[in-house]
Amino acid sequence: MNHLLAKTKGRNGDFFKVISNRQIFDIPDDLNNGIEYNSDYKLEDDEWFAITEFSEKEYCLDFLMTRFVSTDYNQLSRAGYHNIDYLVAYQSGVYCFQKLHPSQFIRKRYFSISDQPDLENTPIIIINQIPDAIYVREEDTLYFRKLPAITTIFKGIYELYKEATQEETEAFLENNFVNLIDDFSADTVKKANRKRIAMAQATLQNFNRREKKQIFSYIREYCADLEFDEDAENFSISNEEDLKKLLYGIEQRYYTTKVGNEKRLANSVIPV
Repeated sequence: MNHLLAKTKGRNGDFFKVISNRQIFDIPDDLNNGIEYNSDYKLEDDEWFAITEFSEKEYCLDFLMTRFVSTDYNQLSRAGYHNIDYLVAYQSGVYCFQKLHPSQFIRKRYFSISDQPDLENTPIIIINQIPDAIYVREEDTLYFRKLPAITTIFKGIYELYKEATQEETEAFLENNFVNLIDDFSADTVKKANRKRIAMAQATLQNFNRREKKQIFSYIREYCADLEFDEDAENFSISNEEDLKKLLYGIEQRYYTTKVGNEKRLANSVIPV
């Protein structure tokens, strides 16, 4: 039997039932072409990255390690739809994940194509035909195509990113939005930030110019101590901590709690 669940956001986020008795996602027939993740490798159309023995990885979800029982999950309330982080469909032993982006939650008037169309004004959620990630339990293997699409689902999976090379680190620090001061340079960037740079570069490639400006405004909101030049539109980076804040901002890891209005860093619940 098939079930669609929604994982809600926040520290107390949980899984809720959305739809039952429907196949939500198409399961590709080319998952046998699994390849070990390599950020330098460009997948062919019929290939997937694969992580074997996934249950042994630290970033595997506890949710995947227990027997799926649909009655364990409450139905998602109407108000809860505005708080969905990602969707996961259980389809006969296969788990399909889709990250839910704001652009997939649509509030527009529409009518369905039918013999008797009617004007609707109900918000809708767009579901992709192919999921962002697929976990096949009997194989204990996670399949995916784009790592940035699933890093907020599987916390810590970003460790798969290789460290940025010296050239890649220099290239990142040469971006117009970065202003190096106090003799800080690529030579002083340590291992942890080099991994974050590799991930940030991949994330930035998916942003258009408008979205980049939104990200920079977001960083300024949460990192008031990170100096920003209004005219040059760049951040002053003088040490590893400055760089880490910038990189966390690009990955949108900062958030504010609804109760208490506390600013936090995602995944470690650190007040900022």
